[in-house]
Amino acid sequence: MIKDNINKTNGNMKTARAVLDKTKTYSNRKDTDCKNMDYKDTDHMDMKKINPNKTAKVNIDKDRDTVIKRKFEELKTLRQKGFIPFVTCGYPNLEDFIKLVCALDKNGADIIEIGIPFSDPLADGPVIQATSKNALDRGMNTDKVFNSVVEIRSKSNIPIVLMTYFNIVYRYGIEKFLHEAAVSGVNGLIIPDLPLEEFRNYEDYFKDGALDNILLASLTSGENRLKQISSLSKGFLYCVSVKGVTGVRNTVSLEVIEFLKKIRKFTDIPLALGFGISTIEQINKTKAYCDAIVMGSKILSVLLSSDTFKKGLKSIESLVYSTSLSLKS
Repeated sequence: MIKDNINKTNGNMKTARAVLDKTKTYSNRKDTDCKNMDYKDTDHMDMKKINPNKTAKVNIDKDRDTVIKRKFEELKTLRQKGFIPFVTCGYPNLEDFIKLVCALDKNGADIIEIGIPFSDPLADGPVIQATSKNALDRGMNTDKVFNSVVEIRSKSNIPIVLMTYFNIVYRYGIEKFLHEAAVSGVNGLIIPDLPLEEFRNYEDYFKDGALDNILLASLTSGENRLKQISSLSKGFLYCVSVKGVTGVRNTVSLEVIEFLKKIRKFTDIPLALGFGISTIEQINKTKAYCDAIVMGSKILSVLLSSDTFKKGLKSIESLVYSTSLSLKS
C-alpha cells in the first residue's frame, strides 16, 4: 500500500491558513464557490440526472484563452508561483470527486488539472493508472467528465485544464470535443501523446481561442524543437521533469534546472514543472526556475492509501495547504 508521507506541517495549519489567505487573491469568485461550500452539498448529486445538454455559463470568444494567462500574470505581480494539482475525474467516485476538487480550490490551488480516465495511459505511472481503472470500472466516460466540469463551474471559477489522450478526442470527434469542453467551462487542454508534428495537423481547431492548447516539453528534446513547442503552446508550457512516466519521486536532478534555464532563454510563456514532484524539498530546489508546479501522483496516493475518503481528504487539505504556501513565499 502506498504510504502517506505528507510533510510535517499539519500541526501548524492555522498559521498556514492565515498566511495563505493573505497572499492568495481570488478574483471574480461566485458567492457559491467551493470556499463557501459545505461538502455535504454534493451528497445528493446523481450524475445520471445531469442534463447532457447543460452547459456552464461561459462565452466562447478570444478572451477565453486569457483565463490561464491572467492567473499567471496575477501570480507574477504578487511574486508567487502557481500550484496545479492533478486529479482523475470520477475517482474515487463522482460525488467525492467534486468534493475533492472543491477541497483543492479551497486549500490553495491556482489551476486544477483534471485527467480523463483512459485504458492505455502511456504517460501515467501506477498511481494514476490505478485511479483511472477505478473510474472506468465505475462507468466514467467523456460526457460524464464534461458534466462534472459543469457541476464544478456552478461552485468555482478556478481555471481548469483537462488532460487526455488523443484517441479519446479523435473518437469523440475533435471539433465536438473542443466545443463541449469549452462550453462546459474548461480553459485548457493537454494531450501528451500528440507530438509536435501531429499537432500541426490539428492546430487550426484551436485557433478560435476557446481553449489553451498546452504542449509538453521533454528533457530529451533539442533546442530547436523546444523553440517550436514553446511558440505553439498557449497558457503555459508543461515541462516534464523526468525521462519516464508520472509517479511519486523524492529527488530532482540538476539536469532539470538546466533544462528550465534553457527554455527560459527563448520564451516568456509560463513554465509549469510536473511528473514526479512530490516534496517541498523538490519544490524549493526548482521554483526559482519555473512559474508553477504540477502535483498529481502524490495527491492521489493519499486517497489510495487512506482507509476512508474523509480521512484522505483531510490529509490532502494539509498537503495542498503546505505545498501552496511553499510556492507563495
